[in-house]
Amino acid sequence: MSLPLPAHTHRSAAPPPAPRFADLLRSEWVKLRTVRTTVWCLAATALTSVGAAVLVAVKARSQGPRTIDVTVNFSHLGIMVGQLAVIVLAVTAIGSEYRTGTICVSLTAAPRRARWLAAKTVTVAALGLVTGTVLSIACFALVYLCTPHVFGSLTTPGVVRAVVGVGLYLCALSVLSLAVGAVLRSTVGGIVAMFALVYVVPGVVALSPLRELERFLPAGISPPNAGWTIMQVAPEWLGGLPPWAGFAVLCAWAAAAMAGATYLLHTRDV
Repeated sequence: MSLPLPAHTHRSAAPPPAPRFADLLRSEWVKLRTVRTTVWCLAATALTSVGAAVLVAVKARSQGPRTIDVTVNFSHLGIMVGQLAVIVLAVTAIGSEYRTGTICVSLTAAPRRARWLAAKTVTVAALGLVTGTVLSIACFALVYLCTPHVFGSLTTPGVVRAVVGVGLYLCALSVLSLAVGAVLRSTVGGIVAMFALVYVVPGVVALSPLRELERFLPAGISPPNAGWTIMQVAPEWLGGLPPWAGFAVLCAWAAAAMAGATYLLHTRDV
């Protein structure tokens, strides 16, 4: 006579619960801050931004008065080069997962792929936001204080938005760069694509019959591309879109690229 098996032996093991979004954020932050590339990229961004501001400040002491909008623009000169380091950081954050094969481990631990990508995006974007804001305030303060006389002040319309706008610009640029890296699944490919988009395409468009379209490009090294309008006191004077409209165009580029990256992450094998 056989005895009935205990009821618990008939139960299948429950799958482990999916990690919470907060846990994914914590995991992605640990990844980001422990990678040597992050340190080097942040150092490069700070060095180019502050270094350019120091040179501008030294030269400003021997020159005449300036308007506040010119002072703001000069404090942003280092961003032209420093943004490349931010691009490298964002692309590497996703490209290194594919290069080392850890993408398989990440997606096994976080089977909800969209949530995992969202956590990585939020982490990278937050770092870009904080880095850009802090460096912009420091650079503007240095140039402003070293200029003998400035026509205008912090209460001048558009000044605070233009200074803080550097953080918003680098935040959106980080999202766009990460999305491009996710679509291409390559660190080198993502960096090359973003370098062309930021440094090459605007110049080509500006010299072509399509130069009016430069206002709708996401980024560049000077106005009137859409991304830089948020960092200008009066971007319309330079042929750009209104500040928040230009920033919305940059965000639209980033959102479209991220939508494509999310779709491909779901539909193709890793």
